[in-house]
Amino acid sequence: MAKAFSLLEVLLVIATISIVLTFAIPKFTNIISNSNISDLKSNLAIIRNNISKLKTSQVLLNKSTIIDSLDNATIDKKDELLFTEVLDFSIISTNSAINEVGKWLKVSNNSYKYILSSSKNVVFLLEDNSFKCKSSFEICKEIE
Repeated sequence: MAKAFSLLEVLLVIATISIVLTFAIPKFTNIISNSNISDLKSNLAIIRNNISKLKTSQVLLNKSTIIDSLDNATIDKKDELLFTEVLDFSIISTNSAINEVGKWLKVSNNSYKYILSSSKNVVFLLEDNSFKCKSSFEICKEIE
């Protein structure tokens, strides 16, 4: 006689898996969101620190302390090297048509956007030799 699972056993397993996934999937999306926020915070700290180092070196060399741009990248172009004037490594850009989550986008000569999620962006502006968050107060407070 062949052994098989009964219909009741199969339904119980499917119900159990469904209940576990109901709780696991929202946690998983939170983990991805939190990792993007952590990535942004670390990038932001490095960029701001290197801007400060650049200003200090310009003062010590008796040069102009005005920082006009952070890179020579093309605006709204994919795979451009961003922040090359202040970073020893490069951050690769995306463009507005693709909007890759977790990537930077150059909006203008002194404005950048970080894509946190498909519906959430953080805008930064190089202003008064500082890299400032120009998005809503809640988003800026979350990453600062």
